[in-house]
Amino acid sequence: MLEVKLNLENSGIDMQEILSYRQEVENIHKNLHERVNDESDFVGWLDLPTHYDKVEFKKIKEAAKRINEDSDILLVIRNWWFISRSKSSNRSSY
Repeated sequence: MLEVKLNLENSGIDMQEILSYRQEVENIHKNLHERVNDESDFVGWLDLPTHYDKVEFKKIKEAAKRINEDSDILLVIRNWWFISRSKSSNRSSY
C-alpha cells in the first residue's frame, strides 16, 4: 500500500480526525473495485489506466504524430445536440 506523509501542523486538522475515516474509505474502495465487472455500473474508469484498447491508442498516437508533422494548426469543431426546455411549458426545442 502507498504511504502518504502529511504535514498538518498549520492546517487545523487533527490526524486522528483523518484516521477516523480509514475504515469508511477502505469499504468504499472495496465496493468500487467489486463493481468493476458489472456492466450496468459506470466504474470502468477505475481500471482504465491499465485496461484500455492498446491497438486503438497506438492508432491515435500515430495519427497525432502525422497531424503534428503535416499541420501548423489543428482546429476541432464539435457538433453538440442541444435540448432546451422552456420554463413555461414542457415542450423541448431542438
